[in-house]
Amino acid sequence: MNNVDRVIIAGAGPVGCASALYLAQNDIPVTLIESCDSLPEDLRASTFHSPTLEMLDDLGVVDKVIEQGLVCPIWQQRDTRDDWSVNWDLSVLKEDTNYPYRIQCEQFKLTRIIVAELEKMENAEVLFNVKGVGADQDEHGVTLKVNTVDGHEELKGRYLIASDGASSTIRVSQDIKFPGLTFPELWLTVSSKFEFEDHFENLAPVAYFAMENFWFLLLRVPGLWRVLMPSHQGQTAEMLVQENSVQELMHRVVPIEGKFEILHRTAYPVHQRVAESYRSGRIFLAGDAAHINNPLGGMGMNGGVHDGINLSKKIVSVWRGDAEESLLDLYEKERLPVATEYVQKTTLRNKAMLEQNNPILRKARQKELSAIASNPMKAREYLLESSMIASFKN
Repeated sequence: MNNVDRVIIAGAGPVGCASALYLAQNDIPVTLIESCDSLPEDLRASTFHSPTLEMLDDLGVVDKVIEQGLVCPIWQQRDTRDDWSVNWDLSVLKEDTNYPYRIQCEQFKLTRIIVAELEKMENAEVLFNVKGVGADQDEHGVTLKVNTVDGHEELKGRYLIASDGASSTIRVSQDIKFPGLTFPELWLTVSSKFEFEDHFENLAPVAYFAMENFWFLLLRVPGLWRVLMPSHQGQTAEMLVQENSVQELMHRVVPIEGKFEILHRTAYPVHQRVAESYRSGRIFLAGDAAHINNPLGGMGMNGGVHDGINLSKKIVSVWRGDAEESLLDLYEKERLPVATEYVQKTTLRNKAMLEQNNPILRKARQKELSAIASNPMKAREYLLESSMIASFKN
């Protein structure tokens, strides 16, 4: 596609793919680039909240996501120290959304579904082994400098969406600061076919567990369980993914005899950061390039998709002449506060709840949550927040 009258999107994760499909479906030419030689099989994000499912419905791909995922109508919080648990029944949201549940589905399945759609469209192209390394712009458009297997090239377009991840080279090239913090410990995600439901009574497909000086999250996806847990401070990623380290942590979850069968393991640092700006002229940040947070609550990928669709809708309006260029200023004004005032605070609160060792404070919070869950009106308000419906509508 040689036409410069297009939108270039860097990064073929869920954010870039959803943005590309929305734009292409609205007759805007798009070029989606990915630095890897194929779609990354990233297993970290697996929760799709109600607003995201609504967006995927608009894109015409939600049925395939549901088909390849697992419907999760209830999620849990549990504390083994106090034999406490609370169930959050998402059916109380049935008047607020067509999807009163979570879908547990690995994010790479969504990107495969969307790229298959893009490949059918004449106004969309997906380029692999192409990495954006810098960008220049003028009043007419953007020039994205890329590295390919053949060397250095340039792509030209009217706008550039940088959804190229937490280490975004495009964000760095625009000198946009990315303040925040990195937690001292690495986190580990493990996939296993071990039947945790046989060891935890009435286990929900998504369950947050707190115990003495340790916590973990169990996430059910089709055919297996995923376990998320923190490591010991000072462990490197190489140390953490070693078999003995993985087995040690898994035996803290369930102290079985013998070894767990581990199908997949990933160790990674966890951050809480938000870019100081989401826009530099014709260049826009979205998803992890704009904000990153801990995964407790499943808000990172979902918030990123919300970024992409919000921005894409505005680009469509400006492109068609239905709105002035100034409409694009609203993207940052609408989405950046969601990251700073909602996603960051909520995910930090979720982490603090799991790590709370003061029994008085812990039990007070447990009592409060149990009271909320038992009251349908209060439960609805709580779940509107945790399901990201409230932040999306606001």
